Amino acid sequence: MSKIRVLPDSLANKIAAGEVVERPASIVKELLENSIDARAARIEVTIESGGRRLIRVSDDGEGMTRDDAVLAFERHATSKIKSAEDLEAILTLGFRGEALASIASVAKVRLRTQTAEDIVGVEIEIAGGRMIDVRPTAFTRGAEFEIRDLFFNVPARRKFLKSEATESFHIANLVTHYALAYPHLSFTLINQNRESIRTTPAADLRERAYQLFGEKFIADLIEVRGESGSLKVEGFVSSPSAVRATRDNQYFFVNRRFVRDKLLSGALSESYRAMVPSGSHPSAMLFVELPPEEVDVNVHPAKTEVRFVRASIVRDMVRDAVRAGIQHAKPAATPMSLPAAKQPADDAPPLQRVAAVEPEPKPASSPQPHQAEQQKIILEPEPLQAESSGQMRFDPQPLDPEEIGNISGGEAVETSNIHYGNRLGCLGGSGSSDASLLKPASNLTLHADEINLLGQLHQSFIIAADRSGLLLIDQHVAHERILFEQHWTALRRGRIEVQRLLLPETLDLSPAQASAFDQLLPELEENGFELSRLSGRTIAVQAVPAMLRSGAAQSLLVELLDAIETERRSLSIDELRAEIAASLACRAAVKIHMQLSEEKSRWLVDELLRMENPATCPHGRPIVLRITMRDIERGFQR
Repeated sequence: MSKIRVLPDSLANKIAAGEVVERPASIVKELLENSIDARAARIEVTIESGGRRLIRVSDDGEGMTRDDAVLAFERHATSKIKSAEDLEAILTLGFRGEALASIASVAKVRLRTQTAEDIVGVEIEIAGGRMIDVRPTAFTRGAEFEIRDLFFNVPARRKFLKSEATESFHIANLVTHYALAYPHLSFTLINQNRESIRTTPAADLRERAYQLFGEKFIADLIEVRGESGSLKVEGFVSSPSAVRATRDNQYFFVNRRFVRDKLLSGALSESYRAMVPSGSHPSAMLFVELPPEEVDVNVHPAKTEVRFVRASIVRDMVRDAVRAGIQHAKPAATPMSLPAAKQPADDAPPLQRVAAVEPEPKPASSPQPHQAEQQKIILEPEPLQAESSGQMRFDPQPLDPEEIGNISGGEAVETSNIHYGNRLGCLGGSGSSDASLLKPASNLTLHADEINLLGQLHQSFIIAADRSGLLLIDQHVAHERILFEQHWTALRRGRIEVQRLLLPETLDLSPAQASAFDQLLPELEENGFELSRLSGRTIAVQAVPAMLRSGAAQSLLVELLDAIETERRSLSIDELRAEIAASLACRAAVKIHMQLSEEKSRWLVDELLRMENPATCPHGRPIVLRITMRDIERGFQR
């Protein structure tokens, strides 16, 4: 008996749906592309429950006749290609002919459509791949696809869908992509009866970016243009002073097709090498144009990946064009709101940021810092001193957590079970250490009264000595650890100190950020923010956590909405709150390249040793490095 059999169409369509319909955003993508290929000028997307309950895409394109509408749901039925030669020069977004058949096999679909020549339109109903009804209907020119109850007949697939917020985020991000790619078209996204995106036809990409992201975003854009024979790249990138914690604001298009391409992403990152901190990413809207025969768009079922015939040339062209754009950008390309040099904007590079923070040191008259009442002190920049040109070479070793003993006093902070890794990253560092520095140190206990402060290295590291040798303390991550544990303790007790803003600050969110905002709002409020939704995608900031300086709230919220939303599906509530607390602490902590007085340095060391986990910052970076006497003696050949 033969083991090989031909699968029925219904089963084959469900298998194909596994490749084409990954999530609700996959359906929106296919239908958007069909509308664009149909020469629509207006496209409207409506979703409910993240697309699980409802996806409706309507347009004013060419529409279909009755026969074409019925045939469109057959497998491999397409108007885009006719022969094998057409695959060598694909000029449309859709072409496989599998999308509608795959979607109809796992959802309840209704199509209403009509051409300009027809007197009456047609309405088709399909459920689970079975044609239910075909009937005439009154309809204007164009098409309307309505998809309900996605995966109603494949419960195993349905349970793999993410939260409503996550699926809405992906749909908003997708509509944003195509709105950028086609600025002359009108796009609307309605989520749960609330308008998330509405764009009118724009004159160019800059105007469309303004519609989607607001004035602050486009004020920082640097224009990119490059050409090499038949290859061309154009678009906009952000200045090195306006980077983000994630790549969510990077949009790549090849012949107006939205793609996720490692080659283009790598070329962009290479352009900013040595200009931005490790773990930070620029924003970009880059369009690559090349002859269709030089790019293969048929390498992925969802058509989101491409393969270039001349990959190295494309990579070099993108890298050189972006680098040239950055080098030739005028000073005005930096944020327009940049204040005086001593108080740079919070979206300036990490090495230029100085936050005003309010830790609580002990009075100088107190014999033991932990036994006295605490007083406020402001860590602010002092005049930088001339740096010595001579440098010594050591092999410093991060202290093991067990080496650092707690001084009595203060309540332990329950943070040992919080594992939030390095999702948001720590400003000014990569979050990793050289392997040669990870040797175990000797088992000693540190106490504040045994540590002598010697000074500061490059206005970034506190130099101290104890009976075992020298200690180097990273002032930024030490203060970050202090602020994190203080905030976490207050959060657990429900006693977050809040400062109200004299005048509320407004922030225009991107469509994807707006989708994330409603879901993250309760956690942001738990951490001390008071926020409200205004019209459209604008929010108002009325109050912020007391540790956060005025003016820092907007950029921090953007970071949180961009970075946390991409990871929130894998985080518990405690981990999500810890992510927010860690980012707050990082923003509020004293920065490197900031001169500290002896009093301020002593306060940092004393307070650090009171913490539950003084060995690492909330993002896992070491705080204290030891250079033992044995290392020093070995260096002098003793």
